[in-house]
Amino acid sequence: MSFIKPLDLLFFISFLLICTHTLAQNDSYRYLILFKDKANSPYSIAQPDKFLSTRSIERRKKFKIALQEQDLPVNPDYLINVQKSGAKVLFSLKWINGALIQQKPKDLAKTLSQAGVKGLYYAYPIDSSSSFQISKKRPKLPDLPQASITLADSLDYGNSSTQISQLGVNNMHLKGFHGEGILISVLDEGFQNANNTPFLLRAFSEKRIIATLTTTPGLSDVYSQGSHGTHVLSTIAAFTPGKLIGTAYQAQFALAQTEEGSTEKIVEEVNWLRGAEWADSLGTDIISSSLGYTIFDLKLSNHTYAEMNGKTALSSKAAAWAAQRGIICTISAGNEGAASWKYISSPADADSILAVAAVDKSMLRANFSSWGPSSDGRIKPDVAAMGLATAIGSYLGTYTTSNGTSFAAPLMAGLVAGTLQANPNKSPWQVMNAIRQSGHQSSNPDNSLGYGVPNFNRIDKLLNPILSIEEIEKPKILIYPNVLRLGEVIHLEREQNTEIKVELISNWGAIIHEFLWTNTQQDFYPPPLVSGKYYFRFTDKITQQVIPFYFSN
Repeated sequence: MSFIKPLDLLFFISFLLICTHTLAQNDSYRYLILFKDKANSPYSIAQPDKFLSTRSIERRKKFKIALQEQDLPVNPDYLINVQKSGAKVLFSLKWINGALIQQKPKDLAKTLSQAGVKGLYYAYPIDSSSSFQISKKRPKLPDLPQASITLADSLDYGNSSTQISQLGVNNMHLKGFHGEGILISVLDEGFQNANNTPFLLRAFSEKRIIATLTTTPGLSDVYSQGSHGTHVLSTIAAFTPGKLIGTAYQAQFALAQTEEGSTEKIVEEVNWLRGAEWADSLGTDIISSSLGYTIFDLKLSNHTYAEMNGKTALSSKAAAWAAQRGIICTISAGNEGAASWKYISSPADADSILAVAAVDKSMLRANFSSWGPSSDGRIKPDVAAMGLATAIGSYLGTYTTSNGTSFAAPLMAGLVAGTLQANPNKSPWQVMNAIRQSGHQSSNPDNSLGYGVPNFNRIDKLLNPILSIEEIEKPKILIYPNVLRLGEVIHLEREQNTEIKVELISNWGAIIHEFLWTNTQQDFYPPPLVSGKYYFRFTDKITQQVIPFYFSN
């Protein structure tokens, strides 16, 4: 994280005047500022009900996720100081201890000199553009005919039958899991006319759209613009038998507008962070986002492939922070597979999330689907779903097909919802691991489709092996003792001596420790742990394996 310190303001203002001479000094722009600390705040970890919903608190209790200072809201006194400087506070951001403000460039120095202000996250106005605009890249490919599939249940999926049956969601629905009680937050550009479309009528009439959020200044509601979000939502929430049925049509939904129009500005990553924090505060179970960031109107903001390491882009950090709080994120891998960029975009590069590639009706990779790996060598994408000729509902209230990983990600979100509903005592990390391992190419994952297309029946067997007649494959890596006690050493053993990355992971998906293993045997002394279940994740250039163990004081 980089920022401009107040002592550097003179240099910064000079830089700003030189490099952004097209900015009108009397116009207001948006800046992301950081604060020094959260000292003397009225908020306390001991009273989470002051800033988190009951549902959010219960999720943390259920999965033993401890509250930390990062969860505390920004100190209100610091926000008041910023407002007194003449800046408009658009929203605060607790996970980075900052705020998005609107201010005139000539008055910015006054804001940055206020008590508690640390500096800028980005050293420029983040809603400024160069002289050109970049249209969102959502490939418009020829529509393909849908395959005809006869399903064994009473639901008539119409043209959505292929995308449903690929994931085994028809069997999920047969077993009574439609997403009831699961909250899915969708982050997109807007949900134009979603409240008036016939395929979403059931969700609205049953009051399962529980909250909305806008991040663009002056935008009053999420339904006035942005058709993309409506199309995305239809793949999860639609219910019109014979035409279109979503993968989790009985779930609850929260809708966040975080994308802004037809141009690319890095403020959208700040908005994405805002949406993730908001989703967490609601107690969401799943974040589904069909947005990706690589290059921007302002070249200064551009990402490089080297930055696709899950630790650099702000949206990727936000996705990882959400995952640490027990939220499963299904993120579109990107539509750059046939373009010069080629690779996944942020936040699909984040660790501990599901980056979703696109396949066609035959489960073959769509040519536009972005490639992995992440720049630090992790397998990406993670999984895949139908993103070519996907059946959707349009903002006009009609039914059509469309293309993009934008539709693969929400289809996956619905599968996740049903899996969580069916396995309420399984942790998010266990669910994500089972989804990966259920993929049709899980024995040989690659950087095209990751672990492949998952399937509900296989997920169910992996999460509930005692009910399965299939033999569970013995691990290629041995860990003993499997139940570790205080003061004991963990012994790792394998047949090969290739370089492999080893990560010690908590039950809710946080990486506690990591190292490289190059020998056939390794003794490992773990850092201080609390009693409970943990995981070792072993990753080499082409495969990944997760093995659980237990620690007891």
